[in-house]
Amino acid sequence: MSHSYLYISDGSMFVHTGGQDHPIRSEVLETYLRKIRDSANRTEWKRSGSGAMFTNAFQPGADAQSRVAAVNAAVGCMATKNGELVYSIRIDDTAGIYRKFKNDHTQEGIVISSGDTAYHDFDYNGDRLVVSAAFAGESHIGVLEAGKTICDTYTDGPSWDSEPVWSKTNPNEIYFSSAGLAVQSKKDDEDHAPGGVPYGMYRAMMQSAARPVLGPSAICLMNIATGTMQEVLADDAYDFVHPQSAPDGSLYYIRRPYKQKGTPRSSGCLVDILLFPFRMVRALFGFFNFFSVKYSGKTLSNSGDVKRRDEEQMFIDGNFIQAEKELKENQNKGDKNPGIIPRSWELHRKSPDGTDTLLRRGVVAYRLMQNGDVLVSNGSCVLCLEPDGNEKKISDAPRVTYLNV
Repeated sequence: MSHSYLYISDGSMFVHTGGQDHPIRSEVLETYLRKIRDSANRTEWKRSGSGAMFTNAFQPGADAQSRVAAVNAAVGCMATKNGELVYSIRIDDTAGIYRKFKNDHTQEGIVISSGDTAYHDFDYNGDRLVVSAAFAGESHIGVLEAGKTICDTYTDGPSWDSEPVWSKTNPNEIYFSSAGLAVQSKKDDEDHAPGGVPYGMYRAMMQSAARPVLGPSAICLMNIATGTMQEVLADDAYDFVHPQSAPDGSLYYIRRPYKQKGTPRSSGCLVDILLFPFRMVRALFGFFNFFSVKYSGKTLSNSGDVKRRDEEQMFIDGNFIQAEKELKENQNKGDKNPGIIPRSWELHRKSPDGTDTLLRRGVVAYRLMQNGDVLVSNGSCVLCLEPDGNEKKISDAPRVTYLNV
C-alpha cells in the first residue's frame, strides 16, 4: 500500500507521494531571505573588502552570504485544509502560521501572525484552529474561531503549553502537553546576590542571561465549553509529549526520560562570565576561518572531522542526541529498522479502559492513519506500524521530527 504524507526534516517541509520525497518551499521564508540579501548587497561595500578595512569600517559577517546564512528558521507544524497547505514557521525572533493558496502554491497568506506573539503548534477541527501561543517567556493554548483574527487563550500561568490537538470523541476537548517554568522569588535572588552588588542590577543580569528551565512535561485534557482541565499523564521522571487522539477514545503519546532543559537563573550569568574567554576564542577562530574559506576555499580545520561530529551529535526535538551511539545500540538490540532515537523514547497507546500498550521504542514523531496504521519516525527513516503488529519501512528520510497525513 502506498502512503502519502507530509513531514518536517531539519526544519524544512517535504511531501512523500508516489514513493518519492519532494521538498516544499516556504514563500514567506524566501521573501524574508531575499530582503536580507538585497539589504546586505546595498551596504556590503561599506562593511567588507580592503576598502572597508582601510577606512576601519570593516564588519565581519556583513556580506550578503553571511547575513543569509545567519538567519535562524525552522518549520514546526504542517497540515492540509480545504486543499491548502497550512504550516507554522519560526524565522529569527518571530513565528506565525501561513497557508499556500489552493490554486497557486507560490502565493501565500497569513492565518495568524503577530509581532509580539509566536504561534507554533496547531491543529484543525472543522473551521476552528487550536494553537500554542508564546509570549513573554510563556506558552499557552488558544483557539481561533472561523472568521476571527484574534484567538481566545484558555491556559495561563508560568508554564510552557504546546502540541495541542482536538479530541476525536468530544469537539470541545483539547489534549496538550504542559511543562512548568521555574519561578524564582525575590528572596532567592537576594540570597544568591554577590556582596556589594545592588539587587536590581543583579536581578537584571540573571534575567538576561538565564534560559527558561522546564519541568517534566505532562499531558492534559481541557474542555473549553466547561472550562475544566485535568492531568491525564504525569510523572516527575518522564516527559509525556506529542499527544494524539483516536476515534475509539484511545490516547497515543511518546514517553521519554525527563532531562532538565535550560539554565537556572541563579547560575546562568556566572556560567556565561566564566565561559566568555572560551567563547571569544571560538568566535575569533570562526572569524578567521570564514576569510580562509572565502578567499582560499580552504578551512582552518579538518572539515571532514567537523562534519562527522555534526552528524554524530545533534539536537532533535530539543534533546541532545548521540546519533552513532544510539544507532549502534538499536542495532545490537536487534531492531528490524534501527534508527538514531534512543530506545527510551517510547510510543504508547492508552485505551479508554486505562490499558497502556507499548507500540514501539525509539520514536521521535508519529501520525495516526484512518485505516488504523501508524506512521512513525525513528530519526533515520519513516516506518508504518500496521494493526497486526507488522512493521514496514516506507522511506529513508532522516531526522524527521513531524509527520502528518
